[in-house]
Amino acid sequence: MTLRQKVSQGMLWEGGAMVAGRALSLVVTLLMARLLAPSSFGLVSIATLAINSLVFFQELGFGAALIYRQADVTKASQTAHWTIVVSSLALYAVAFAAAPLVAAFFRTPEVTSVLRVLALTIVISSLSRVPFSLLYKEMDFRKKVLPEFLASLGGNLVALGLVVAGAGVWGLVWGQVADSVLRTGLVYLVHPWRPRLEFDRRLFRQLFGYGKHVTASQVLIFGITNIDDLFVGRMLGDTALGHYGMAYRISNLPATNITRLVSRVTFPAFSVLQSERERMRQIYFEVVRYVSLLAVPIAVATVVFAHDFVYAVLNEQWAPAIVPMQWLAVYGLLRSVAANMGNVFQAGGKPQWLSGIAAWRLATMAVLLYPAIRLGGVVGVCVLSAAVALVDFFISGALSNRILEARMAAYGRLLAPLLLMAGLGGALGLGLTRGLMALGLWDVAALLAGGALMVAVYAGLLYWRDADLRRQVQRAVGYWRQRKPRTA
Repeated sequence: MTLRQKVSQGMLWEGGAMVAGRALSLVVTLLMARLLAPSSFGLVSIATLAINSLVFFQELGFGAALIYRQADVTKASQTAHWTIVVSSLALYAVAFAAAPLVAAFFRTPEVTSVLRVLALTIVISSLSRVPFSLLYKEMDFRKKVLPEFLASLGGNLVALGLVVAGAGVWGLVWGQVADSVLRTGLVYLVHPWRPRLEFDRRLFRQLFGYGKHVTASQVLIFGITNIDDLFVGRMLGDTALGHYGMAYRISNLPATNITRLVSRVTFPAFSVLQSERERMRQIYFEVVRYVSLLAVPIAVATVVFAHDFVYAVLNEQWAPAIVPMQWLAVYGLLRSVAANMGNVFQAGGKPQWLSGIAAWRLATMAVLLYPAIRLGGVVGVCVLSAAVALVDFFISGALSNRILEARMAAYGRLLAPLLLMAGLGGALGLGLTRGLMALGLWDVAALLAGGALMVAVYAGLLYWRDADLRRQVQRAVGYWRQRKPRTA
């Protein structure tokens, strides 16, 4: 199988499982949002923020180092595994001890017990880090998606069942723990790797030498993506953080998962093409194009339908999340399109660029968040996030183009037509939605009809304009017609 076929197949498997898993997660979250107060989600967000601030020190970049590494991978995997397990135990001890301090900082005593239980996922997940990294390296995405999807399914069902039974915030907590347990157990059923009592100091130094740059950038990126939660939770309280968290989750659900999908599939591929920049550039822009085909209409739909979605699917207690959701959709779109740039840095041997850009973003957010919240509350935070993401997009694009020998104009030629087509479809869809609501149709049905019209208009215009996509669709239709059994 060629590298291009591996990338395409990986995107198919990863994308299919991710769409199914995240759709299920979104449905469960929306159901629980009708049963729980925003403060419950805010409470879990605070605990998750504390845990995530530690998790980036769990792996020390060894997973990425294993994927990048070409020699002594088997021995290196054992060294990586025990390093991750030991670091995870230490991090759990830190989380357990620091839980009362976190609760005091956010003025929310309930955080202590929630954080101590939820932090168990750090230790549990450490056992599965290496086999998952090896599946990425081997680009065997078909095997990888099974434990991830089943774990997500099980965790969501546990959470929903407990919330319906009246467990409150603990339903959210134990759902995440169940997800982690299932994910760890199932990965060993699909991959033959097993840990052995082996540790090589020389390999540790080599893995750490590469991984420290990745870890530094991840820690900084975590700061960038979570410092807003810190300020909102501290200055505005857990209810405001619940509104903000829901707005972020809905508007960035596609962007977050597109970013994860692209990173998982393309980094191993780019690592293989370290010395073949022409092929790397071709694959890079091909992936950006396909990501944009999905990310642009999703972002536009979020902006257009946010108001009607919140009132039709959730309820009025979530109304303060509407405008933040719209601004964060812009932020999510920029994240999606730029998802590959960090992989270009790593595969191009420049992982330090990641940390440099991340340091700039973190410093900017740290300086401007306080005045943004004072001036605009949660909306001010979202406007700032979108503005910083836009500047970051141009900086990262310019640097990645130095490796790929490309031009920024390529992004404009790619995105402008998609924005126009999605905007037209969104305007027509919103008009239909509002018209059907005025006629007394059930709000959810009207929303679905408007969304369907937007999809139809966008897909039709895209099929008409994009000759390459049209050829691929026609080829796929012809293929399935040939496979279809003939009846006598």
